[in-house]
Amino acid sequence: MPYTYEVQKTDGYIFLTSSGEIRSEEDLVSLGRSMKDLAARLDCRRFLIDERSVDMKIDPLTLTEFAEGRIDEPRSNMRVAVIYTPENLSRLHWIETFLQNRCIPYRQFSSFEQATQWLMS
Repeated sequence: MPYTYEVQKTDGYIFLTSSGEIRSEEDLVSLGRSMKDLAARLDCRRFLIDERSVDMKIDPLTLTEFAEGRIDEPRSNMRVAVIYTPENLSRLHWIETFLQNRCIPYRQFSSFEQATQWLMS
């Protein structure tokens, strides 16, 4: 099932409800471009992404190589909060650490309340 998302502009952030599978770097590049386009079009740099219905099929090494390959690209000043299932939160926690160690404002949560509070702080 391809990766898809619904967009909702709320007061202060863009809310994406995602579903499907992330299988490749191309899926990640497409999502990144879409987020940049949405941020520019909706004049908002804060994203809350509900990925509880997403199946992450991409392996950790590919994710790491993808992120490291883009570390020198200009920053878009986006602030991103992602909501995962408890299983994916545990399995993918290293992504948060990796990005925060590179001063990228990205956090993972299991609840909307915590995610929204951090995103709007």
